[in-house]
Amino acid sequence: MALKGQGMRVAVLGGGVAGLTAAMELAERGFEVTVVEPAGWGGKARSAWVPGTGTGGRLDLPSEHGFRFFPGFYRSLPDTLRRIPVDGVKGGVEANLREATHMLSARSGRVGERLTDVSSAAGARTPMEFLRAVWVDSGGQGLTSEELLYFANRMLVYMTSSDERRLGQWELTSWWDFAGADHASEEYRRACVVGATRTVVAARAEVCSTHTVGGFMEAFSYGFLGQGEEIHAADRLLNGPTSTAWIDPWTSHLASLGVRLELGWRVERLSVAGSRVTGAELHGRQGQRRELTADWYVCALPVHRVGALLDRGLAEADADLKSVTGLSTDWMVGIQFYLTEPVPVTRGHVLYLDSPWALTSVSQAQFWDCDFSATYGDGTVADCLSVDISSWDTPGILYGKPARECTRSEVAAEVWAQLCDGLNGGGRTALHRGLLHSWELDPAVRNLDGPAHAVNDEPLLINTTDSWAARPRAATAATNLFMAGDYVRSPVNLATMEGANQSARLAVNALLEKAGSTGAPAAVHALHQPEELERLKQVDAELFAQGRAHILDGPPPWALSGRG
Repeated sequence: MALKGQGMRVAVLGGGVAGLTAAMELAERGFEVTVVEPAGWGGKARSAWVPGTGTGGRLDLPSEHGFRFFPGFYRSLPDTLRRIPVDGVKGGVEANLREATHMLSARSGRVGERLTDVSSAAGARTPMEFLRAVWVDSGGQGLTSEELLYFANRMLVYMTSSDERRLGQWELTSWWDFAGADHASEEYRRACVVGATRTVVAARAEVCSTHTVGGFMEAFSYGFLGQGEEIHAADRLLNGPTSTAWIDPWTSHLASLGVRLELGWRVERLSVAGSRVTGAELHGRQGQRRELTADWYVCALPVHRVGALLDRGLAEADADLKSVTGLSTDWMVGIQFYLTEPVPVTRGHVLYLDSPWALTSVSQAQFWDCDFSATYGDGTVADCLSVDISSWDTPGILYGKPARECTRSEVAAEVWAQLCDGLNGGGRTALHRGLLHSWELDPAVRNLDGPAHAVNDEPLLINTTDSWAARPRAATAATNLFMAGDYVRSPVNLATMEGANQSARLAVNALLEKAGSTGAPAAVHALHQPEELERLKQVDAELFAQGRAHILDGPPPWALSGRG
């Protein structure tokens, strides 16, 4: 590979999904890569272990920041997974993914719950079948025909909107306003407005951008309908703890490529001379200090860590990066309940639409290629119910307090109560106290039991309205500094593992261009856009340029009728 730059040494600052992706793409192209990471390889995607819980030769119980979810529209990340070798396994780490065949929309007391077959075996689906399967209950509690048709209209408006309108109008419009939530029924708000934001992207519908939520709903819908350049199962999960099934093979592969992986080092400051970064000051866990120098730098730190570097060299490298301080984060935190019996609630995700804390869960043991009780814990734990808590500011049903104001034990008790509310009733009891062996709340959440305000060391970016402009591009004003992370602009436009992976590929491509490389760039996969809708988007681009509304856009029928 021909280069016109200063050399081949690259320092990757941060060892999450973005940093490890950048390291892999660069190492495959012959660069000498060093990755530094303060906490653990994989970042928010890594697994943790509950200390002291493994006995008799078994491993400690596994825990996660949150369960891993690989929807069918992911393309860049699966490409990385299949290139990570696993001994004796064809297809690499991607072969460790298992299809989640069903999705349960749980309701309080199991009244009006909806089980949806999302498997590839179910065959082709129509858009109306998708809408009815997910959001309408035949028992009468679900959406009315009027509400269903209006939500279908919202999806069609977004899917046929031009790129110009998506950025120029929908980026500035909240999902709450776009979906017509004002004066709508409580059921419509829960199923179509709040449920789509809180349980998926941990954001309030009132502030989350339609550009983001609409894009996710569009991408997931195409995956569910079996459309796209690559057809995958709509929902996949790993066959074991994330670090075991994915991150450990990844770091082993990177080491085999010659990547230097240095754990326990935090980036404290960047040194800048003119338009170039000349070094990164690192602090070790034991107070050590050292300077890391390279020809090229990829900043793959999470967004809340990037802000801390702005007055320590980063803003000097590129003043426009100051805009990241305007980005918002929120909490989407995992808690694991370890059960004494297998409880496969459903073979896939459960969305608790009536839970004030916007819970989602997965029963993990059914997907893992091991005997859970023989592998983990003290021999009496047969399953792990992994739960994501997405709303930390809403009062719960047990203590009447938001999660941020609860102790750790109160959080666990409250989440358990909300799970039971959605899974027990109608003469069926899925959960009871006798099943509960123990629990583990993500240790990234601190101070819940103390007098200080609770903090989360690993918050999640929230795509609020008009936040796209504040998000950095992969290339910066510095000639040898590049940005990677789930907050960097990318086609997926959502704080996900796919977004982190795509941003790293964009950073690598920007580096290759600056270096004058003649090698092939990293593939950055666009989201599926059906050819059948292209003409409608062209018409919409013309309308938007004239300052006119989308041809299908209009107010909700309840606004016209004065309901509310």
